[in-house]
This record gives sequence, C-alpha cells and structure tokens, in this order.
Amino acid sequence: MNCKKNKIVSAVLIIFIVLLAFFDDNTVLARVDDDTSYYEQNNSKVLKSNESVMVSYAAHIQKIGWTEFKNNGEQVGTEGQGLRLEALKIKVANIRNYTGDVIYRSHVQTYGWEKNWKKNGEVSGTEGEAKRLEAVQINLTGELGEKYDVYYRVHVETFGWLNWAKDGEMAGSSGYSKEIEAIEIVLVDKNGNPPGDIGYSYLDSETGVSYLTHIQTYGWQGEKTNGAQSGTVGLSKRMESIQINLKACPYEGDIEYQSHIQTYGWEKEWKKNGQKSGLEGKSKRLEAIRIRLTGELAEKCDIYYRVHSQHFGWLGWVKNGEEAGTSGFSYRIESIQILLLPKNARTFAETTGFVEKGNNVDIPNWSVSEINMSSEDGYLVNTKVDLLTNPVGTVDSLVECHYAWENNTTGESGIIGNVKLGESISWYPQNSGTYLITMTAKDESEREISKQMNVEILHGSINKSDAFFSAHRGLSSQAPDNSIPAFELAGMKGFDSIEADVIETKDGVYVISHDNNLSDLCGINENISDLTYEELKNYEKYHIRNGNNVNKYSDYELRIPTLEEFLDICCLYQCIPQLDTKELSSFESISNLYQILCERGIQDDVIVTSFNNLYLQSLRDINPNITLTYGVSSTQSLDFDWLCNYNIGVSVNYTRLLANDDNFLDKGINVNAYTVNDKKNAGVLIENNITSITTNCVLWDETN
Repeated sequence: MNCKKNKIVSAVLIIFIVLLAFFDDNTVLARVDDDTSYYEQNNSKVLKSNESVMVSYAAHIQKIGWTEFKNNGEQVGTEGQGLRLEALKIKVANIRNYTGDVIYRSHVQTYGWEKNWKKNGEVSGTEGEAKRLEAVQINLTGELGEKYDVYYRVHVETFGWLNWAKDGEMAGSSGYSKEIEAIEIVLVDKNGNPPGDIGYSYLDSETGVSYLTHIQTYGWQGEKTNGAQSGTVGLSKRMESIQINLKACPYEGDIEYQSHIQTYGWEKEWKKNGQKSGLEGKSKRLEAIRIRLTGELAEKCDIYYRVHSQHFGWLGWVKNGEEAGTSGFSYRIESIQILLLPKNARTFAETTGFVEKGNNVDIPNWSVSEINMSSEDGYLVNTKVDLLTNPVGTVDSLVECHYAWENNTTGESGIIGNVKLGESISWYPQNSGTYLITMTAKDESEREISKQMNVEILHGSINKSDAFFSAHRGLSSQAPDNSIPAFELAGMKGFDSIEADVIETKDGVYVISHDNNLSDLCGINENISDLTYEELKNYEKYHIRNGNNVNKYSDYELRIPTLEEFLDICCLYQCIPQLDTKELSSFESISNLYQILCERGIQDDVIVTSFNNLYLQSLRDINPNITLTYGVSSTQSLDFDWLCNYNIGVSVNYTRLLANDDNFLDKGINVNAYTVNDKKNAGVLIENNITSITTNCVLWDETN
C-alpha cells in the first residue's frame, strides 16, 4: 500500500514539475484570471501568464512612425506631447489555434469610419496623409469571441484617458477634431472582470455634457458639448444666463451649477439638469460660476470648466464646484468651456481660475489686438500683444501665440504654428474656402486670450475650361426651372450640358417637368400622368407660374416644354442633353425614351441620369457608349463594383464631396457634383479634381 502511495506521489510531482516548466516557457504570454486582468506591483502593471492567446498591437505615430508591437495592456503612444496616432495594427498570438480573428476599424480625420473592418495585423488608418485617428472599434470573432472579451481604452487630446470599451464598442471621440494619442488593449476571459471603469469610453454630441448660453445682443446660442466654446471672444458681449445638462451617461447623478450675477451676487440655490441660471433679458452679466456633480456621477467623473473673462481672457481650468471667473472687478464672463471626464482622466496646469479683487493674485496684465493678415507673400498672419504692466518681469518673451485654421467649407482643420511676441508666421492654404483663423495667446502662467477672424480664400478665377458645367433645369437662376427661357439662356451662356427632368403624359408623350403634380408649378392640383398632351397644351391654364423672373415671360413662353423642344434647343446651342428620368416608372418608358434618342441619332451624345440602378443597367446592356449617371442622395451603401463593371458615374450632392465621404476618383468612377451655386465651393471641388458640376448659375469668370 505504501509503495502504491509513493508511486502516486511521484507521478504527481512529475506532472507538477512539467507544468512549472511549461508555464516558465510561456511567461511572456498575457493572462487574465477570474479576479483581474492585471495587478499593480511596484507601481507598474504586471501581466499574468496565459498559454492560450495574447493580443499584440502597434501604432503609426506622428513624427515617430511605426512602434514596436506591445502586448496585453501595455501603452502604445504618448501623453502630453501632442502626437497623433495615424494607424493601427492588431493581432493575436493564438497558441491553441482557436478559430476566429481580431477585427478592428478606425474613425479617421476627414474620412470618418472606415467602411471595411481590418483583421489580424492589417493596417487600419492612414500612413503619410497626416490624418489623425479619432476613435476605434475592436472585436473578436469565432471561438476567440466565445472565450475572450477584448477591452481597450484611448488617451484623447484634451480629454485624457477615457474609460474602457469592450467588444466592438466605440472608444475615442467624433465631432471634436481630437486626436487619439495613446491606446491600451487587453484580453479578458469571457465575462471576467474588466480592467477598470467602463461605460464612458466615447464622446460625441450625444454623450457627456451639453450647455447653452444667453449672450448680450445675440440671445440664446446653439447647444455646445464637451469642451466646445459657448459664447463670444473679442466682441465685448456679456453672458447673461446658462443652462447645463447631461447627455447620455452611464452613471446616476445630477449636474448642479450656481452663478454670480451682477448686482445680486451668488444665487441662493443651485440649479440643475437644464434649469436656467442667471437673469435672461435683464442686462445683468454673469461674473463667476460653480459647477458640481452628485451621486455615482461624482464618484466616477470630474467636471472641469473655465471662463473667458473681460480683461483677463481665458482663466485657468477649475473642477468639481470650484469658482471660475472674477469677483469685485465688475468684469463679465464672455465665454465658457465645460468638460465631463472620467475620474482622473487628465490634469490641467496649476493656474488661476478665479480672481477676487484684493487677493493679490499675480495675473500678468496684457492684451492682444485683432488678427492682422496680408497676402503679399502667401498669407502672413500676426497679432499685436500690448504689455499694459509687467508683473512677471519678462512677459514679452513668455507670451506665445498659437494659430490654427478651420476650413468651414470642407470641415478640414490644421495648425498654422506658434510664434513669440512680435514675430509673424506664413500660411499657405491649399484649398479655397471660408476659413476661421483662431489665435490663442498664452503666457507661462497659462493665462490665455483668444481672437478669431474669418477669411475668404480664392485661388484665382474659374475658367470655363476648368470643368464640365451643366445647367440645372436650364439657367434657373435667371428664368423658371425647366422652362424654354431657362434652356435658351443656358445655351446662350455656353453651358456644356443642360439638365432637364423628363415625365410622361397619360398618352405617352414626354414633357419636361420636375414634379408630376402641378400644384407648385402651375397652381393646379392635377398630375401630368393623368392628362393627355392635348390637355396639357392648353398653356393658358397649364403654364409655369413660379420661378426667377417669371413675370418677364408670356404664358406661351412658360408652357410646359416637350422633350423634342428641349432637344431642339440643345442641338441649336450645341449643348449635351442631360435627361433626369426619376419620374419614369417602368422599363417600357425608359425603352421608349431611348428609341426617341435613336430616331434623332443622338443616343451616344446624351447623358441619362436615373435613381433606379436597374434602368441604367438595362440601358448599358443596349448601348455600351451612352453616358449614364446614377443619382444618389446618400453614398453610404453604394456598390462600387457595380458602378465600375457597368461604367456608370455618380451624381451626388456636392456637400458629400466637400466632406470627402467617399473618394470616388480613386475608384475610377466619374463624378458629378450637384447643385453648386457658389464660386468658392466650385473652386474647392475643382481643386480636388471634381470637374463635372451641375449649377443654377454661371460659375466661371465670363471675362475669360
């Protein structure tokens, strides 16, 4: 019996030694046990071993390039250096060969969310385009997704470390132009404890904190969220009232706030959750404010805020009920920024956020002029800094001006640079558009003063040859839509093409009208499809009654044109007919229209636009040479392979193209932008190689 026991003990010891050796060889692999994903030892994260799966990740960082791969929970990226993450690679070391992948995608500056998920070490984001990552999603599939949860969190410019996201949730921000600066990723056994606080991992206009301000002269301003400026800067306008509210929030609790009002002092009661604080319409300025959180929200989050005060400019950030503003000076609050962040997400510099008269707070006393700009050599921008007093000795060498730009036309933004007092800086905008230039002057005590200006940038005139110009329903800025005068004016102005809407009468005659119902066009509640052409020829009853310069023309001139009349005008002025067929509702109607084009011998010299892809496909099957365009109101679900295979272009609202929603040109797809009525927008599109433009007016310089 004892011999048998000894054999059992020996066997157990052998197994134990083997297991120890196995784990010793695999200590580099990360593990999450039932209690925690990692633990703190000597103030550093120590990851436990796991023989199964390890997540590894690398990032492409501004100025640095690709980092080495880091593992479970280690930080990739920087903090406080202003360096953006531009791309990611994520993979797993899958020792047991579980089925499934790690998949991920990024929200990229300008482009938005990537349409296709990347996996297993593929690059998500961009390289060499200077585009920041703003948010990420990461998930697991197959057996990996059944056995593990993937947690991840990001460090975002201004916001700091947000909470952990899990299994495909969004982490980061959108709508604030904030870059991701660092990321951590960790695997946890399925349904195990998370590595930290969760639920507040993503900031957009529907999360965090929102606020409205009532400003002298202007009244209530639009809603701002999560650190955006509400109010004015440099306009000497007082803030008179404020409302603060919580957006979607994972924690219970309220946001409370209290204002210091001219004449009245501090309000006696705290307001909360959207109630008005201040005296709207009483011409009383707000001079200071306190904001605090309650309940679980106060345990899990910090509320930060700062104000732009008359004379002092931007004061420092304060938090969690501290006072922001001034007392005893009769200085108005002009603007405010408010941030709701996870607890200890970030720290702000130790600066003065509240100034009380007589407390001897040493605040440098200087001011700034408006932004000055000239275009003698590129665009030179500078701001004069006036030193009123010099309490810190060498303010002139310590004040630094930071310049940034935002193209309100395209939504793009960027940095011009930093200069010291008395210096200027050159700026060379690449695109035309309306630009907002923001200058923020800051001294060593973190006191800030901001100035802004708008500037129109136009890179030269637009020549007729710069693009293919189509007259939208004729020259409709000078004559009623889809009228004979509008078509003739477009021809006389030299448009390359004239666009018109085709519709069919009850007896199969094609006429030109945007709407089937004649209520808006003729003031008669009848449908063209219910009338014969003979009935419609009664132009005294059925004529165009609305549109630009409608009173200049007779009822006969404003009759509803036939397709033949439209084609005759295009032929006379050598303009390509562009037929919008959205009101044609059958393959037979499309086929009959095509026969008319064939009878005139122009089937290869027209443009046919339809919102029905099957109509276009049938026309391409008939004629390989006809120009076809797919009209779309949204670009989110386009089948690019189908467009390329059938050689069909896209006609899309120009705002989508300005926002760079889809890079059609890179896919070899012909693009038409509609309806562009502003030379500035047309210039931006042309600069971005969009050279087919539909418009209601003449966009080119007619002197050329």
